Amino acid sequence: MYQRTVLSNGIRIVTEYIPHLHSVTLGAWFEVGSRHELPEEWGVSHFIEHLMFKGNKKYSAREIAEIMDNHGGYLNAFTGKEETCYYFKALDEDFTMAADVLGEMLLHSLFSYDDLIKEKNVVLEEIGMYEDSPEDLAHDLFEEAFWADHALGRRILGSPGSVGKFTKEQICLYLEKHYTTDRLVIASAGNIPHERVVKEFAERFSDLPRGQKHPLESPIKNGRRGLFHNKNLEQVHLCLGNSTFARNDKRRHMLNLLDTIIGGGVSSLLFQELREERGLVYNTYSFNSSYEDVGLCGIYAGFSPHNWSKVWDVICSLFSDLSKYIHEEMLQRAKGQLRGSLMLSLESTNNRMTRLARGELDEGRIITPEELLIEVEQVKYIDLMALAVEIYNPKDWTWVSLGQQNYGGDPLCPKIC
Repeated sequence: MYQRTVLSNGIRIVTEYIPHLHSVTLGAWFEVGSRHELPEEWGVSHFIEHLMFKGNKKYSAREIAEIMDNHGGYLNAFTGKEETCYYFKALDEDFTMAADVLGEMLLHSLFSYDDLIKEKNVVLEEIGMYEDSPEDLAHDLFEEAFWADHALGRRILGSPGSVGKFTKEQICLYLEKHYTTDRLVIASAGNIPHERVVKEFAERFSDLPRGQKHPLESPIKNGRRGLFHNKNLEQVHLCLGNSTFARNDKRRHMLNLLDTIIGGGVSSLLFQELREERGLVYNTYSFNSSYEDVGLCGIYAGFSPHNWSKVWDVICSLFSDLSKYIHEEMLQRAKGQLRGSLMLSLESTNNRMTRLARGELDEGRIITPEELLIEVEQVKYIDLMALAVEIYNPKDWTWVSLGQQNYGGDPLCPKIC
């Protein structure tokens, strides 16, 4: 059973009560992420996420870890471009305990000087880890090129220079500004009734300050742009893509179907053409990201340097005439794939909790699986192809490659499609 309550202070609580389970997953979602940071705050959203686990007035960092482990549950968090989520999964009998740990973290963390120093080192190691992951780095470089000079184009982790300058005063001011009741969604899925979730968190978060959301400055895509990033790697990592639309746009289901057809699995267009038919890549896929007011879609491929021109030619051929490659039966297959993925995801309370939160954040309401399936089924082939031609136009691509530029001669530059 789905229920939704908006408290008098603005906190939104959405739940799905599933009485036959013996567990619950609950997330506290704050509508703040790296996009909301000023240049001098670059990476502070993610840094705060780390610090929340380092101890508070009631529990030390070790106690936070041991309490959850002792009860077989877990507590974690992640930071995105527009949100930060803290969540736990626990037995239903341990709900009050887990809620208490989460509440103390979010309301009473100490942010001691020693913890700031230690966690800066931890985040610097995390930044270094991503630098050593060329696929992840290629995606970051692509977004930097796509939305240059805008917060959406900056990496969530920050930089060694920005992280090294964070102070406790800066962190507390950021929390006061952004960790407010109007930006908080509590989402719960499992064997805890809605009324109990409301009672637990209405009282616990009553002291959170009220805030006010400010309009966001929309980024401007920098037109067609191609950038090489030279690095001594065994492969070239290529990302390319184009603008789409906001996350609550009615065409989002059409985009997800198109994403599935183009690069969403082993039967996808990219996988079949680049790997199965020609053996040019090991890994290739498509992706899309949607935000409050803008979005992007793209494709990724990793391949040996000597296959540069072959891979590029295949990609250009595919996207210059998608109607030649995408047929009605592929749309039906994609619908089946999304339907199956959705139904399988409902086996997890983590996924159910996330779906509830995303519905509230994106559209301000609970979206049931049945409603989603109906909307997906209504997508028509002619509309899908019109969108494909619009957003996968090679003439509008931004692309970034990471890897060796020189292969025993002049740099190999992709020719214009």
